[in-house]
Amino acid sequence: MSENVLDNTDSTVLETGQGQSFWLMGDFYAIKTTAEHTGGAYSVTEIESFPGNGPPPHIHHKEDECFYVVEGAFSVILGSRAFDVADGDFIRIPKGTPHAYKNVGAIPGKILVILSPGGFERMWAELGQPGSLQQRPRDEDPSILNRLLALAPGYGLEICS
Repeated sequence: MSENVLDNTDSTVLETGQGQSFWLMGDFYAIKTTAEHTGGAYSVTEIESFPGNGPPPHIHHKEDECFYVVEGAFSVILGSRAFDVADGDFIRIPKGTPHAYKNVGAIPGKILVILSPGGFERMWAELGQPGSLQQRPRDEDPSILNRLLALAPGYGLEICS
C-alpha cells in the first residue's frame, strides 16, 4: 500500500513533557501547540496535576474548552453540576460556563486541555515559573493569586467568588 504524504514543514512532534513548560499553582504545564502554530484556531496544553490541586472556579468568556483525562481521577464542576472523571473521559465546556476541576486521586493526574480559539495559553505562560517536571519549585510564588486577578480580565477570564 502506498501513501501520498505531503511534506509539511509546519508539522510538530513533541514527546511527553516537551513543549514550553512551567509550574503554575503547584501543577506542571507543557504547552503542546499555541495559537501562533494554529492560525489562532486553538491551543493544546498538557497539565500534570498533583493531588488536591486544581484552579479556582472560573469562566472563559472568549474560549470553548475541552479536557481529555489521560490518567488520574478528577472532580469537575460544570455550572451547578459535579462529575467524577477518570482515564479516557472527555469534558466539553462552552464559553461562558462556570467550571473548575480538582485532582481527587492519591497520585498525579494528567489532562490535555484544548482551548478554541487559541491565545489563552499566553496567560499561563505569563504567570508560570519556567521549569521541567523534574525541577519542581520548592515554594509557589505568593503573589500568584494577585497576578492572576490582574491578568484575568485581559484574557476574558472571570474568577468566580
